[in-house]
Amino acid sequence: MSGISRRGFVQRALGGLAGAALVGSCASVTPKAVSSPTPPDWAALGSQLDGELSLPSSPDYATAKGIFNSRYDGSVPAAIVAAASVADVQKAIAFASTNHVGISVRSGGHSYIGASALDAALVIDLRRLPGGVDLDSGSNTVTVLPAATLDAVQTQLAGHGRSVPSGSCPTVGVAGLTLGGGLGSDARLCGLTCDALVSASLVLPSGALVTASPDDHPDLFWALRGGGGGNLGVVTSLTFRTFATTERDVVTLTFPMDSAAAVIVGWQRWMASAPRDIWGMVNITVGDGPGRCTVILATPPGTGSSVAGEMLSAAGLSASSNRARTLSRMDFVHYFEGGDAARAPRAFVAGSDIIGEMTSAAADSIVSAMSAWPQSAGSATAVVESLSGAVNDIDPTATAFPWRRQAASIQWYTEAASDAASSWLTDAHRALGPDSVGGYINYPETGDPLARYLGSNLARFNAIRQKYDPAGLMRSGISD
Repeated sequence: MSGISRRGFVQRALGGLAGAALVGSCASVTPKAVSSPTPPDWAALGSQLDGELSLPSSPDYATAKGIFNSRYDGSVPAAIVAAASVADVQKAIAFASTNHVGISVRSGGHSYIGASALDAALVIDLRRLPGGVDLDSGSNTVTVLPAATLDAVQTQLAGHGRSVPSGSCPTVGVAGLTLGGGLGSDARLCGLTCDALVSASLVLPSGALVTASPDDHPDLFWALRGGGGGNLGVVTSLTFRTFATTERDVVTLTFPMDSAAAVIVGWQRWMASAPRDIWGMVNITVGDGPGRCTVILATPPGTGSSVAGEMLSAAGLSASSNRARTLSRMDFVHYFEGGDAARAPRAFVAGSDIIGEMTSAAADSIVSAMSAWPQSAGSATAVVESLSGAVNDIDPTATAFPWRRQAASIQWYTEAASDAASSWLTDAHRALGPDSVGGYINYPETGDPLARYLGSNLARFNAIRQKYDPAGLMRSGISD
């Protein structure tokens, strides 16, 4: 989560508030599937659907293909199917297979690399699938649609005193978040979003509708937990374990920019062994005035001030300011969502690094990368988030998400012009050097290979993908 969440935290930081940010990269991705020598009969597909078909000639095409990152407003999908039933998904997949057209899937449309509106692809938009948030009070599990937004899910569950571990942006679709892992402010206590997944229904490239769970298609279930969205089929529903909600304190600590490296190291070392009901992140923002280093902590209610004091003492730090408040579950969620501004599409560039061990040298490299940002280009933010706690409980090979024994995730984010942003992002990766062992697949960058995001789990994931999608029909926007 973030708002002074990961995304909200970033977006508020970029807006000059106390907050955080995201990123993305621009370039079209050509589907692996080869174009059919005979033009597809789109009219025939449209006549079979319960939903709507939009083509480049359709009046609503620009709206239908629009996604959150407006850097991709110029993308040209072959067509968009607004699926109104699972049958629509199956018909669209069958059509794409017959006509050798790659498939791009949209749930929330927040892919950093515009993967839900790829050039020349058939986009299957899941936002019109019927259903809602179905909580089973007996088992405390919830079944949701793939395009259900985080805010909608959390709001409905909070009315029953339940929640699922999830990210921060209010309009992110649950499927995309889950399939890539799902980092957030509940991760140290409850694990990733994908760790709470009980089962998922999906339409395979063959057209078959299956359920993936530990007992049914367990290989698919393994791959769906952290392997990334749009790789294996079209997910049509997800079922999660839920957990009881409580109030939480949120503490905001600010530090001089010249102490940022010490803050990162001290916070990380303290966080690694802190109680699991404590979560936190470090935010560094530059470019809109004096650089800012901020630590956000989430703690049990009534403990924020004392926990912050323990962290400062253990890390040998002194904060310039220290503010604590107690929030209800939904106030907590909304705080990390970043407000209404977080809902509006925007043009951004973002990426990530996974830090194996947070040494002083690694922290210095993070600060150096931020100091290298061209001040005249606008603002940029780095968000550092611990991978400790419940994230570590699962073996790195037990799910496709591989980063279970590493120290932290870094998200790089800017809404500045793409040329400056892309160069800075490349230089940031270079500055980290061997301290970075990969990236987080929910923060992908154009041109990066899948190996950077799946690490040692790549071979197993590719074998599963080859089994279920031998023709390469599904397109995720990430290189093989």
